[in-house]
Amino acid sequence: MSKTKSLCDVFISYGPLDARLAADVARILQSFDLAVFDAKAIPQDKHLEKAVWEAMAESQAFVATVSEAAPSASTLFELGAAQGWNKPVYVIVADPALARLPDFLRRLPVFPFSRLDEVASAIKNSSTALTDTEKTVLIDEYHRLGESVDELILQPALLSKLTKQFRKRAKRQVASEELLRMLLRLRKRGELRPASKTIRAKVTK
Repeated sequence: MSKTKSLCDVFISYGPLDARLAADVARILQSFDLAVFDAKAIPQDKHLEKAVWEAMAESQAFVATVSEAAPSASTLFELGAAQGWNKPVYVIVADPALARLPDFLRRLPVFPFSRLDEVASAIKNSSTALTDTEKTVLIDEYHRLGESVDELILQPALLSKLTKQFRKRAKRQVASEELLRMLLRLRKRGELRPASKTIRAKVTK
């Protein structure tokens, strides 16, 4: 029996010089029962880039860690992607007086490591939980659309269409990113069978 893939609540981005700080941040976030994405845990035979983007889409929040150096290029790139997904972004610094943050990063929520518990609490409270009935509606509309979760990630127009139908039936405003995150989690838990284009063809006739 195959093991269920791990879920991701928080995506932590860090450069080579920030690895120790990132590890400490991950440890504390996990103590708040938050699942943290760890690229090192991805098996070598798996596509790392796909795993990273899936974790980004699934996560509730994006955390950038900066010790004393300026943020790495990879962190800045991933930050742009997180903002594109409308993720809550938090910047954690080891020492605010020493971290060399660009001006645009200083406009984001910046917390010293000593206040990480506040960030953890904010992330825990930010999730938009769906009822069992709403989950059923989401799964039903997903199959009516007939596109895979991966296609929803790549094509915002499809995700928007799914969101519109979900809101119409559930009579509740939920962000597209939250619905996508739920679909990714359902798929990892084995609770979401693959979408069928055949179903979509029958519905649209």
